[in-house]
Amino acid sequence: MPFIKRAPIILSAILFLPGCIGFHYQWHHSRSSGQQAKTESIEGLWTGSWQSSHSTHSGKLRCVIRKSSPDSYTFLYRATWARIISGNFNIKCIVTKDKEEWLFSGEKDLGILGGKFSHTGIGSPAGIRATYLSEMGDEGIFELRPLQLPDSPE
Repeated sequence: MPFIKRAPIILSAILFLPGCIGFHYQWHHSRSSGQQAKTESIEGLWTGSWQSSHSTHSGKLRCVIRKSSPDSYTFLYRATWARIISGNFNIKCIVTKDKEEWLFSGEKDLGILGGKFSHTGIGSPAGIRATYLSEMGDEGIFELRPLQLPDSPE
């Protein structure tokens, strides 16, 4: 195959594979070590869906939440759409605890493909609900629940 025909494949791998590997590593490492969302922290593995308010676009959503400082957390997302396309991104959020709920917000520049992206939400041990807004003209919701890991045999 001539280089000119392979160039788009190589470019895609260079641009998207590192994010894919990073998310998958975090997801599988957390899952195999039994690190799961706990009632006292928003950290852990979450799964659910996203839905655009401007179109019929929606898809599956997975998230690994990691504490990065006393009040800052990194949300590593993997979203799918059109059943076959997927992408990863992470966003740092300020998280505060209010009684039994976590309030969070953060923003990130996703570059030419996504522009400035922000999201704000509320979470509890039962689930997370967030709204998102992209300067590219989209907005919608994320709904996540803690991933239920099977009980390990004793």
